[in-house]
Amino acid sequence: MFSLIIPTFNEEGAVEDIIRRAHTMLSASDEIIVVDDGSTDATPGILKKIALPNLHVIRKPHNEGNGIAIMTGARAAKGEWIATIDADDTYRPEDLPHLWKILQENNADMVVGSREGLKLGKPLHHLARECLRRLGQFFAHQAIADINSGLRIVRKSLIEQFVHEYPDRFSLHIVLTVLAGRSGARILYAPISYGPRIGNSKLSPGMLGPWNFMKFLMLIPWVVLRSSRYHTE
Repeated sequence: MFSLIIPTFNEEGAVEDIIRRAHTMLSASDEIIVVDDGSTDATPGILKKIALPNLHVIRKPHNEGNGIAIMTGARAAKGEWIATIDADDTYRPEDLPHLWKILQENNADMVVGSREGLKLGKPLHHLARECLRRLGQFFAHQAIADINSGLRIVRKSLIEQFVHEYPDRFSLHIVLTVLAGRSGARILYAPISYGPRIGNSKLSPGMLGPWNFMKFLMLIPWVVLRSSRYHTE
């Protein structure tokens, strides 16, 4: 059994489609946990109308951030495995069974969907992602194909291991990838498709893109240093 967590903030254009498509990909014993992180658009009303037996909605009155939303879902999850997917239609729920199969066949601790199509994007964006990936690889002590992909499946015990290190907002996935790598976890990567998002980006509009990139660069060495101090005290 695994629990699929969908952190959501103002995703009225895509959230129902993602939930319903994910539902068709899961078994009856799996669960979908949607954490509505204080949406101010039509998202709350849409979620109230979706009646699925394995769907659980957690509504936060105020926006607290993507990292907090994911961990809120993880704490409520009943599954041994945690899967995450964004609610903006960039990732395909149809890739989940393939990732799950790879995970089970290889007895891994985490499998990450690697967005191969991003390499064909804008050269400057690709350069920024490559710098981030290489820096993460250096600190993780193992190869990383996609450091901040939002589509992945991970052991619940592994994601809980670094609960004190995750940022409230972005990016839990970067921290998890680097620290799990440093801990010796077996992490696999599998190519997935990646499409344009529906709705407005929370990370890259205007000057937020370069600013968030710099924050991510600083986040990696900072969290590694902080984690090292925490575990030696």
